[in-house]
Amino acid sequence: MNYLQQNCQRTNKTVFIGFFFCLFFIGCSSDPQPVAGKREAVGVKAKPVWFNAPERFRFLNEVNEIVAHPFFDLSAFKTKERPEISFYLTTPVDSLHSYKLNMVSGQLFRNRTYCSQKDIWESYGPSIYKPSFSQGIIPRLLDQTGEPQNIWVFGARDELIKDERGLSVQSQRARVVGGVLLQYCGEYPCRAQKGWLSQLILIGVNPFDPNFEDVKTFKQLKDKVDWSYVKAFAENGFGRTKNGPKPVPAYRLVGEIEGQVALDNAYKYGHEFDFEEINSLRKNCYYLYDYLWRSQKKIRATMKKSRDQVQNEEALYTKRAKELLEIARFRRNTVINDNIRAEVKKDEEAAENEKRMLDWARYFFTFHNKYGERFKTCSKFVRPANPKENRERFWFFAYMMNWFQLEDLNYYYLCGRRTWVENTRTANGKRRYDVNAPRRCSSQELDQSFEMAVTVMSSLGNSNKPHYRFREFDNGIGGSHKEIFAWNFSKGKTLGCNARKLEEKPPIFPIDISWDKFSGNIKRGRYDVIR
Repeated sequence: MNYLQQNCQRTNKTVFIGFFFCLFFIGCSSDPQPVAGKREAVGVKAKPVWFNAPERFRFLNEVNEIVAHPFFDLSAFKTKERPEISFYLTTPVDSLHSYKLNMVSGQLFRNRTYCSQKDIWESYGPSIYKPSFSQGIIPRLLDQTGEPQNIWVFGARDELIKDERGLSVQSQRARVVGGVLLQYCGEYPCRAQKGWLSQLILIGVNPFDPNFEDVKTFKQLKDKVDWSYVKAFAENGFGRTKNGPKPVPAYRLVGEIEGQVALDNAYKYGHEFDFEEINSLRKNCYYLYDYLWRSQKKIRATMKKSRDQVQNEEALYTKRAKELLEIARFRRNTVINDNIRAEVKKDEEAAENEKRMLDWARYFFTFHNKYGERFKTCSKFVRPANPKENRERFWFFAYMMNWFQLEDLNYYYLCGRRTWVENTRTANGKRRYDVNAPRRCSSQELDQSFEMAVTVMSSLGNSNKPHYRFREFDNGIGGSHKEIFAWNFSKGKTLGCNARKLEEKPPIFPIDISWDKFSGNIKRGRYDVIR
């Protein structure tokens, strides 16, 4: 699948992630494993490049060193000689807690605490508790759903490469012996086959574990481990749907693919970031963030200056905008050739741009329609600001991301009613509201939408529906104790047991942070927002 050609598109089987992909070249060594003789586990440490950026985007750890990003700063070291690959460990075998990688911060956070539960499919008798395999991701490789490619690796916990201080990021090797499809059903029952979203999971073994050094095929692995428990854990350990009175399944494990074929398919149907894409992503997202930040600052200053003077829409024109319009009108009445027509159009666009910069609602929806998909893509990968360098900028973008994320969860803001509503599908399969259609909205109404978006997101989280949760630090028992400062997506699925009070979750968003309004106490009429 060519993710670059299918920019920001969604189907029921894939969720696009691409736009421009960015970053400077990530320097790592070649394949760290010796070709002959006894092989010893050697981790490859990442060179911190992704966050080695201007201070407004930089990310430092507790000892003031630049943080490395496991996904962008490591390499998979895929070779043709054997089906081996490097991966970044997220959750070790027999772990009491599940961990996920936050793509924006590049940090692991505790996703949930495991507890004993029964099989939701009622096909496995004993209790299901901790994972019997390690979980990790393949650097620079997205799967067909747009998420980092997952790999499950079998082998003893003692054979894993670990950094006890947690200050470095390093990869380790796995021999790929197969692959499976982990299917997800958002709202059970998904009766049709196409209703299940399939995700390829690579299955590997630790080649340095003596118990698995001779395992080369999927069959050999299944003879070595309790595969029935593996399947049961896969179908229960990632959660189930609890929206109704009785929990229902959310996952099922199907299909078996041999090692080399599975690895080839991961690259064929997924998306591997190359040098140019990585470099482009960071560069262009930084540019987009800076552009939005400068624009909103100008709008705030202008609105504050004119707040007591604005009476109607015509008063929003600056002297320059009026001059441009007068010139355009004169030329339109005396058009004699295509060159003049082009000049007229240019002057009219310049006048309209001047006008947009004087009203937050007008500017925002113009930005939304023109750059919204790009902003969503950047929000998934690239840090918009350094909270230690500019607190005001950081929280502005936190609110902006929440607004677009809520819309991505199929919610729509009705300006006149000042409320968010679910953007359901109609009989013809289209959404009820076209998010890119012009809207009549005042800056006051738009300000309120940012405040309400947090409340709506909190309601989704409390209802165990797909949502985003902002996390500042991952503290507490089992936490990574890392600085996150980013939104984390959750499908809203829960385990079929009481995961103790450790499972209690923080608020959706910090309660001491509020939206910095553009409108103040100004009262204006609504204006047609021009695309």
